Amino acid sequence: MPQAVQDLVEGSNIHVMMLAYRVLALADPRARALAADNVDILLGTLLRPIHRKTRMAAFEALANAARHDETVARRILARAREALKLPDKKYPKAELIGLIGCILAAHPGLAAAAERPVVYRHARAAA
Repeated sequence: MPQAVQDLVEGSNIHVMMLAYRVLALADPRARALAADNVDILLGTLLRPIHRKTRMAAFEALANAARHDETVARRILARAREALKLPDKKYPKAELIGLIGCILAAHPGLAAAAERPVVYRHARAAA
């Protein structure tokens, strides 16, 4: 099964790749492990030109891989931050930020200082 999924991910047909991304995005520990095993191929989807629907499915597969392992999550997060800097106006930046949010929700320790929530409170008056 893992080899079959890897063959699908590496396929040249967009529909075949879409099927692979959907399999890797399933809410199942086996799918998470497979997604983590194929993270090298999945990372390429962040920077190469592909159809929007396919990219969304790839984002889901990447989020699933990140939930599996913090080391994998760190790699995905670094590449996602690079993708945020792309000048392509059609790139789905809001969805990419959603992917980053999913990763940080699963692994809060990976958040940069600017990504950590700040809570402001009223100062108590001195008595």
